[in-house]
Amino acid sequence: MTTALALLGYAGLLGLFGPQLVDRARWAMAAPRLAIATWFALAASFVLALALAGMAIVMPMEIFTGGPVGLVQECIAVLREQYGEIGGFALVVLAAVLTWAVPIRLLFAAIAALRSAAVDRSKLRRELAVARRNGDLGAVVVGCSRPAAYCIPGKGGLIVITSGALELLDGPQIEAVLAHERAHLAGHHHLLVAFAQAGRRAFGWLPLFAHLPERIGQLVELTADDAAARSATRNTLARSLLNVAAAQVPVEALAASGGDTVARVERLLDAPAAPGPAGIGTILGGNAAAVAAPVLIVAIPIITAFGMACCPV
Repeated sequence: MTTALALLGYAGLLGLFGPQLVDRARWAMAAPRLAIATWFALAASFVLALALAGMAIVMPMEIFTGGPVGLVQECIAVLREQYGEIGGFALVVLAAVLTWAVPIRLLFAAIAALRSAAVDRSKLRRELAVARRNGDLGAVVVGCSRPAAYCIPGKGGLIVITSGALELLDGPQIEAVLAHERAHLAGHHHLLVAFAQAGRRAFGWLPLFAHLPERIGQLVELTADDAAARSATRNTLARSLLNVAAAQVPVEALAASGGDTVARVERLLDAPAAPGPAGIGTILGGNAAAVAAPVLIVAIPIITAFGMACCPV
């Protein structure tokens, strides 16, 4: 039971204070892809901790020295003996919820988020079926005076740009905006956003998951900016972002004007220093440690019990 409580405590701290670990990191703006990986590593660690806590409840570490036959039944019997019929039954139900219901809830939330996004984007595609496609730009041109550019993922991806954007932006700026949208499609950023939305659907009452879609949405914009800046100057991309900043685009699309435009422009004009190899290694190591932490919490008492069984003092 001590192991289960430790895992639940770890999950609770992560769910409540996990966002602060990334929000306070100075490197997040400079290395958005690493920040995305960190957010999802924390989310995965939370889910794994809950699932393992459920297993630890019905399989207390102190009886692991016995044989494997009927282990679960023996564990349940021990729980009923220690906590009574009602208490033991409640713990068994809690264990089942943590071990199975939590991952299943997350899975169904992911399916629902992906299905909802697919339906909405299919509707957008049908609405754009009659729009003119510009082969030179590789984009669909929509007649609208307001400058805007966005992409619709799925089925090869579709980039949309308004006639207002073509009139306002010069050639390099248009190419910068389109490069931004191509980066969204190539990076499958819509899947990252969908998974973040699934986390909020499942565990939105926790800060870690409540903020996840917003943070991932901002970070994928920064990632696309970095990709676009490789084919256009950062100043050109910054000017193009300012020109399309007021654009209103479908919520199902990934737009060049997405995220905090002011922060994105400032970042492009005054690029923050990216972490070096040592910093990247430290961040990746921290992500791996976060995912491994629940496993280590479970493994330590198992190894201790096994050692005491094999080499009694």
